Amino acid sequence: MAISLRRLSLCLGCLTAVLTLRAQTPAPSTLYIANLGPLPGANASSASGTATIQLSADGTTANVDVVFSNLSSEEITAHLKVGGVGNTGTFVFALGSGQVTDKLWAFTPAGSFSSASQVAALTSGNLYVEIDTTTYPSGELGGQFLKGSGSQTFTPPAAPPAVNLNVVSQSDAARFLTQATFGPTLADIGTVLNQGYVPWISAQMAMTPTSHLAATRADAAAFPNTGTFPIVQNNREAAWWKTSVTAPDQLRQRVAFALSEIFVTSQVASSLANQPEAMANYYDMLAGDAFGNFRQLLQDVTLSPVMGNYLNMLRNQPANPAKGTAADENYAREVMQLLSIGLNQLNPDGSLQLDATGQPIPTYTPATIVQTANALTGWGYHNAAANPSFTGSAADWYNPMQLYPSFHDNSQKTIVNGVVLPASEGGAADLKTLLDTLFNHQNTAPFICRELIQRLVTSNPSRGYLYRVSQVFANDGTGTRGNLAAVVRAILLDEEARSPALLTNASFGKLKEPLLRQTAVYRAFNAAAQNGRFGIFNTDTALGQTALGSPTIFNFFLPSFVEPGSLASAGLYAPEFQITTAASALTVANNLYSSIYTSATPAATTLVLDLTPLTSEASNSAALVNTLNLLFCGGNLAPATQQTIISSLAALPTSTAALDRARFALDLVVTSPGSAVQE
Repeated sequence: MAISLRRLSLCLGCLTAVLTLRAQTPAPSTLYIANLGPLPGANASSASGTATIQLSADGTTANVDVVFSNLSSEEITAHLKVGGVGNTGTFVFALGSGQVTDKLWAFTPAGSFSSASQVAALTSGNLYVEIDTTTYPSGELGGQFLKGSGSQTFTPPAAPPAVNLNVVSQSDAARFLTQATFGPTLADIGTVLNQGYVPWISAQMAMTPTSHLAATRADAAAFPNTGTFPIVQNNREAAWWKTSVTAPDQLRQRVAFALSEIFVTSQVASSLANQPEAMANYYDMLAGDAFGNFRQLLQDVTLSPVMGNYLNMLRNQPANPAKGTAADENYAREVMQLLSIGLNQLNPDGSLQLDATGQPIPTYTPATIVQTANALTGWGYHNAAANPSFTGSAADWYNPMQLYPSFHDNSQKTIVNGVVLPASEGGAADLKTLLDTLFNHQNTAPFICRELIQRLVTSNPSRGYLYRVSQVFANDGTGTRGNLAAVVRAILLDEEARSPALLTNASFGKLKEPLLRQTAVYRAFNAAAQNGRFGIFNTDTALGQTALGSPTIFNFFLPSFVEPGSLASAGLYAPEFQITTAASALTVANNLYSSIYTSATPAATTLVLDLTPLTSEASNSAALVNTLNLLFCGGNLAPATQQTIISSLAALPTSTAALDRARFALDLVVTSPGSAVQE
């Protein structure tokens, strides 16, 4: 059919317009994201935020955005630096003060850094943002940039290859127990081989929880204190070690420890420093809720007098314009930022939702925090009296906080997702709607599941792994949302956790927490002291951690911490590296050494390992190393490292006693890089 000249002219005009539009449409930029947290030296800060850099396709310019809140004092300035976070970097670009929106960074030489080297620092994870304040002029808030993952539309990840959970090797069992307990034992490996994964998990979940409060009180009764307080934090810490090492309900206790690093309270706080029983009771609450429903856990944490003291929800009062006061915003902020939905909108696989400009979408605003704080007013210590005093009631550390209606803000409030709390509904109704809204928020499943996976299995779960676990959180198969027992099963039984094929994936695994490296040694060889006590106190210096002793609400380390270097270049988070320094690398190794090489005539307080399983193999170096490899490396200690240890054993004098050979081999294995990493 002939085409008229007019129609041809129109078609050519349309084609020209399309080509012109395409020529004017810029090539897609690359997104880099920094999750901002308090910098070293600013532990008292609770500031947070997000920074993004959109790098142009040609690598000549970038656009910078920085959003932050809750600085401790007036901001001085913000800038970009090259180098590791911690005030050791080199300045390359000034951002000025205040929130930064779409600030153009045209790369030009800065000091010793050329334009190309600045771009290279960004793309290799060696660039960070720092915000300085009057209280912390050397840096209060900061974070390292990593290449971002996000989209405006969501496509579910493909299903993984099938994994046969019925075939379990010794190495498989050891890896599983490293994730699910405070450290494998030969007996536990045998149990998993005999029962299989699923029955083992079911049996663990059915066990009666071991009580930290009861153990704390038992320790105080056996080892009375002579000071002002009959029970002190030393009693609680000794109880924590004994329970973590010896309690039969290992899975519950391991998940409780993970939860304690998400729903953080700390004995470092002055209001809790002399409340060891309250802290132990809080830990028991986490253990009791570990396999329950997340909605109940969120409510129990919110109404806990321990959390109420720690984050100032206890006795929080409405704003009083006449006095110039406002409701405390601390818990209102953290219940969203850290305990449920996070800072930015997420897809079901944990990737960021992006707006039309390619930027992350905040989950809430400063106004949301104010309104949420108003919704959380009026809660005080439990008191059964007919007319209890809001400010004068004695501290009750064991019952949930109760509402004092006359101290609740009854105005209308608008909380996250635009949900309106009508006026005069009362504090109980406001709390229920708030917690229901957070519980049902689209972010809660991927946000909480990611942090549980990080604590139990791997620092960088794939999109598919996180999506699968999040789907179980959303619906456990019976229509129930938030079933934590189902979530824990999904985490531990997923293909990504169980398939040996993932061991060759450089992004899989995690650095072990120092506490877990030490508990693993004690568990593997049935550590015990003559006096029956696990007298281990204040391990901040030796291990960089003390259970329930985090320096900040952000835990000992941030889930999004970036370690500059090869890990950052690979786009990987490395949470535990935040407490790994040149000094801690030595102190942790020294602590492990001290637990192995105890005196032939130990004091009654000294924990001594039963190394009989090793001394029986001491004459067979290969068998000895194989046993240690299984217990501490899941059978994945590098062959070259194994051979080095075997050669070192061969070089010992022939007169070396079996116990000394066992100790020598154990020390070499547990201080090796292969033992420090969980695969």
